[in-house]
Amino acid sequence: MSNKLTRGNALVGAIRSKSFVRSAGESITRSAATVADGASMVASAANIITNTIVSATPTTARNLTTGTAAAIIALSPRWEVGDSSEFTVINLAAATYALTLVGGTGVTIIGSATIAAASSATFWVRIASSSTVVLYRA
Repeated sequence: MSNKLTRGNALVGAIRSKSFVRSAGESITRSAATVADGASMVASAANIITNTIVSATPTTARNLTTGTAAAIIALSPRWEVGDSSEFTVINLAAATYALTLVGGTGVTIIGSATIAAASSATFWVRIASSSTVVLYRA
């Protein structure tokens, strides 16, 4: 039987979703971020960790590079290895132009990294070690 996260493929290590509460009553505000179209499009660590939605409107097929694992981990000081969160990339191009998510230094992407025009993709962000992050396409 297949599940949504792995589509029937095994995962190495457990995925533990981290709640977005820092301490009693102190929550993290999560919002949407828009990445400007251009040759060097970046979904920063802050976009990935503090926003639930990252959107872009490419005018040609583009790569969308993530922040580095070090930057993502630095923004998650209370996280432990195995903790995870999720974010969604929305490609707002009306037709034709795909976005391809590319991992920054220390970031590995598992599953299709391409988001077709006028569609979206959700990724689980998992702290894999003290220096690496894995994004799993849901």
